[in-house]
Amino acid sequence: MPNNFQKMKDNCDFETEIVISGISGRFPDSENLDEFWQNLVEGKDLISDNITRFNVGEYDIPSRMGQMKNLDKFDADYFSIHAKQAMILDPRARFILENSYEALVDAGINPATIRGSNTGVFIAGTEGEAGTIWKRSSTKPNMYGLLGNVLSMLANRVSYAFDFVGPSYVLDTACSASSVALSQAIHAIRTGLCDGAIVASAHCHHDPISSYLFHSLKMTSKDGKSKVFDASADGYVRAEAAAAIYICKKTVAKRSYATLVHAAANNDGYKEEGITFPSESQQEKVIRLVYEECGVSPLEVDYLEAHGTGTKVGDPEEMTAASKVFCDGRQTPLLVGSVKSNMGHSEPVSGLCSIAKVILSHIAGILPGNLHYVTPNPEIPSLHDGRVQVVVKNQPFNAKYVALNSMGFGGTNVHTLLRMTPKEELTLWNPPIPIILTCSGRTQEAVEKFLEKALPHRQNQSFVALTHHIHKSDNPKHSYRGFCVIESEKMEVQVDQREFPVSPVVPNISSMIRWDHSVTYDLPHHTKEISRQKGSGRLLGQSSSGF
Repeated sequence: MPNNFQKMKDNCDFETEIVISGISGRFPDSENLDEFWQNLVEGKDLISDNITRFNVGEYDIPSRMGQMKNLDKFDADYFSIHAKQAMILDPRARFILENSYEALVDAGINPATIRGSNTGVFIAGTEGEAGTIWKRSSTKPNMYGLLGNVLSMLANRVSYAFDFVGPSYVLDTACSASSVALSQAIHAIRTGLCDGAIVASAHCHHDPISSYLFHSLKMTSKDGKSKVFDASADGYVRAEAAAAIYICKKTVAKRSYATLVHAAANNDGYKEEGITFPSESQQEKVIRLVYEECGVSPLEVDYLEAHGTGTKVGDPEEMTAASKVFCDGRQTPLLVGSVKSNMGHSEPVSGLCSIAKVILSHIAGILPGNLHYVTPNPEIPSLHDGRVQVVVKNQPFNAKYVALNSMGFGGTNVHTLLRMTPKEELTLWNPPIPIILTCSGRTQEAVEKFLEKALPHRQNQSFVALTHHIHKSDNPKHSYRGFCVIESEKMEVQVDQREFPVSPVVPNISSMIRWDHSVTYDLPHHTKEISRQKGSGRLLGQSSSGF
């Protein structure tokens, strides 16, 4: 029976290139992409020994986990969310809204200028632990709890907040969900269902029972280390993360990190070993399908970012399949790695975490090493005969084609091929006359911080052009505007903010759901500026595409 993707390919525009134009994310112990990259190149283990979400002593579960910062902060007013709704809104929804905004800005888009556009929203999500706790909480249930925790709202709330009218839905294929969401978004753009798309996901841990169930299935590591490809691999470490990318046709992109050459998905079907047992043969099939469809040789792939969970069965099955496709006729070893060794397994977000690692590596020209790899897994022959080489130390990275694997524990496999956008040679720009650089923000501090971060990029013409494009139109949600004067060899900051009449930021609107005998605690917290300029500011300073 022909593959469903093949059935529909006659209706697809394969000639038009689709690119990753913007990206944003939060990761364990990493507030933004800047911090995440710094932690990767420093070889930091992002798994925490101090789990603050719940008491691990009540259950026989691993005592280490990857935790995000600031689950308790959210600017509800920016997204027109009532304080009562914000108090019980799933933290995943908060992160997805924030990251979607930042991914758009990183793509050089002022969100206010694309309201009403045919933009799609494709969200990856699994069962919400916050919603589970809310349902069994002693707090009286209300409509805000339903609207704040039902899975479909993770996507629909983004469409509502930004007034996007394209397809909007949530996909759940477990650990491969964000990669499936990306493949669906690519297909939607190719077939004309939408003009651009947000692909996002978030995963937060509030309930120890979920960790207990995964551990009872022998999926998680006892010592809290994801020993990917290693002989001692005994499972993965659960981790929180949130990420979003904005994709669109290359012809309309303000910047491009990578071209999405192709992506395909399949399922294992029936297996005598059971539904959670991976299928080497089906993984091999979906990988081969991608290269058959797009016409690129697997030998052109320079690096494989593997699913690489560190499970006893998963790693050998995946690498055996990959070796059959990529290593036949290869003159040099296939380089492989998995970001899960550094940050743990964020389950539905993991595909986007892999993309974030690859994009950051491409920008810096450095491929960070895997952690916890000492002895090659004896069940993976290609590690022993030299066909495959695990990246264990930071090394130069100048790949053209990068492949990514993603597998769900129910048998849904995805393979994605990226062609990295060549980095432009940065030419210093000395404007003949002073140039005014303007920006806006929710607070005076945000404006000042952005202008401060713009200083090192004052001679980067692409950065200045992209900044002008974002801020040339008014954003009704930004109360402050500022400017600075760029001269030929310096940038004289002359900040002058004026406040616009907008509704005030609602105080004490966020909640932190913490497990304690099925009681939900609502805690007051300070609000924050929605655009955390540190992460997007650094990427905004990269010269990635023409205008």
